[in-house]
Amino acid sequence: MSEIEVIARLLLALVCSAVIGYERETAQKAAGFRTHILVGVGAAIFTIVSIIGFEGGDESRVAAQIVTGVGFLGAGAIFKEGATVRGLTTAAGLWVVAAVGMAAGSGSYTVAITGTVIVVAVLILFYRADAILARRKQKVAYQVEVTLADTKQLDGVLKFARRIDDNVEQVAFKRTGDKTGVLIIGVKEEKAEMVAEMLSSHKGVASAEKLSPLFWVHAKTD
Repeated sequence: MSEIEVIARLLLALVCSAVIGYERETAQKAAGFRTHILVGVGAAIFTIVSIIGFEGGDESRVAAQIVTGVGFLGAGAIFKEGATVRGLTTAAGLWVVAAVGMAAGSGSYTVAITGTVIVVAVLILFYRADAILARRKQKVAYQVEVTLADTKQLDGVLKFARRIDDNVEQVAFKRTGDKTGVLIIGVKEEKAEMVAEMLSSHKGVASAEKLSPLFWVHAKTD
């Protein structure tokens, strides 16, 4: 394997994992842009070393250890908050990024690129169906969409909302710019109008409106 080919494989792993990591970063997940890049490139390095460093040996042993190691890493992204389990999608993202990195490191360029496209499509496009199914399991009847003019006010907005309704919970958050973002919170049906109205005048909030019960949002397991 030439040095140029080694560099090409590592760069491909970097680009593919960066694309997936960017989506996770914009969704403000625990494992974001840099974490996904490190996992993808690391898996590619291990794969390349197993090919050129153990020629004639059992290269599959290194690959098997990558899968196990990333499994432990992904477990760290999963946490339980009450009856809700969060981080499952992020953990799965780390696992699949390692697979993409291994594909790039082994020279399977088509697999790496196609896999990246599929993963990004699932994360961006398929969450609607996932959210609708998750919606049926939620105890909260209504949701409020809060457009933030300053994302630094996120914690303050949540604390303020919980003063109005102590059952308020963060359902989803998505950055829309350097300082702006959209927050979705779950509220009691009878408090939805009041929460939306009072949040509209909160510092750092551009607007707030009540959503219909069936409005699709990111699933809580993301």
